[in-house]
Amino acid sequence: MFIKRYAALSFALIAWGAGLSAGDRSVAITTFDVPGALGTFGSSINQAGTIAGYWVDSGKVYHGFVRTSGGTITTFDAPGAATTAGLGTLAYSVNMAGTVTGTYADSSNIYHGFALSSSGVFTIINAPGTISAPGKNTFARSINDAGAVTGYYQDTNAITHGFLSAADGTITSFDAPNAGAGESQGTYGISIDDAGVVAGYYADEFFVYHGFQLAASGTVTEFDAPGAGKGPDQGTYASAMNASGTVVGNYTNGGTQGFVLTAGGASTSFNIAGAGSLGTSPTAINSGGAVTGFYGLKSAAYQGFVRSAKGVIATFQVSGAGTTSYLGTFPCSINQAGVVTGYYTDAKGKAHGFVLTQ
Repeated sequence: MFIKRYAALSFALIAWGAGLSAGDRSVAITTFDVPGALGTFGSSINQAGTIAGYWVDSGKVYHGFVRTSGGTITTFDAPGAATTAGLGTLAYSVNMAGTVTGTYADSSNIYHGFALSSSGVFTIINAPGTISAPGKNTFARSINDAGAVTGYYQDTNAITHGFLSAADGTITSFDAPNAGAGESQGTYGISIDDAGVVAGYYADEFFVYHGFQLAASGTVTEFDAPGAGKGPDQGTYASAMNASGTVVGNYTNGGTQGFVLTAGGASTSFNIAGAGSLGTSPTAINSGGAVTGFYGLKSAAYQGFVRSAKGVIATFQVSGAGTTSYLGTFPCSINQAGVVTGYYTDAKGKAHGFVLTQ
C-alpha cells in the first residue's frame, strides 16, 4: 500500500454569478489538483466536506485520493493494484466516517472492490463466484455510513449480478427479477442509503435497461421512467438515491433526460433548457432533495447544474473549462449542505477537481 499526503494546495477561488448566486447567498468554486497529476477527478463528498476521487500520473496509472475540507490531499493505492498504464485504483464513494470504497485492477487486469478506513486499513471485496478474466470481476460503487458497500460483478458466464457487502464482510448477491441471463446482461448495484436500500439498474433479455430498488428485506421493486425507450440500449438508468428513498438518474429514448422518482412512486422528468442531443444526466441527490449533474450543450460541451427540491434549476461552468465537444464541467456528488464536487476538463482535455460551495 502506498499513501502520500500533500499540504493544502493553492486554490483558485471563483465567485460564480451566472445562475447560482441569488440575493445574499454566497457561491464560490474552488479548483484543485493532485500535484503532478495528468488528471484529477472528484467522485464523492461527505457531510464533513471530505472528498474521495482518483487521479492519473505521468505514466497514465490511476491512484485514489482523499481531500479534507481544509484542502489536504492524501493519495493511495490498493494493495496489489497494477502499476501499468490504464490500470490502478479508482475511488468512487466516501461515507461520514471517512471510509472510501472503489475498485482496483491488478496486474492481470482483473478488478476487485475495496474499502479503505480513515485509519488506513484496506478491506478487499471479491464477490463469490466471480469470473477471473481481464476487465471483469468485482466493482464496488457506493458505501453508506454503516460501512455497507454495493456494486456488481460478473460470474463465470459473464452475466452481471449486484452485490451487497455488509459491514461485517458478509457478501450477498442479488438480481432484479426480470434481469437478462445472457452475456453482458444482468443487474448493477449503484447506490446504497443508510437504511441498506440499494438502487441501480438492470439489462433485460432484450438489452433494454430498467431501474430497481432493493429493500433491506430483500424485496426488489423495478421501475421505468415515463417515456423511457423500449429498444436495445435504451431505457432507465438509476444513478443515485438519498436517505428518503428518492432516486435520480436518466432515461433514453432517442435523447437523454433526467428523472426524479420519490419513494412514493411519483416520477418527474426534466431536461435543462439549452441542452442539445447529449441531454441531461443527474449524478447525485442529497438528503434535502437537491440534485446535481451535467448536461450537454448543442456544441456538445458539458455544463453542470443544481436542481433544488422544488425543481428550480441553476446551471454553472467552472472557469477554464473547455467549451468544445465532450469537454466541460461534470458534477458527481452533492452533500447535505449543498456542496458539490466533481471535475472539469480544460481546453486541452486535462481534468481538474472542483468544489462548489453555495
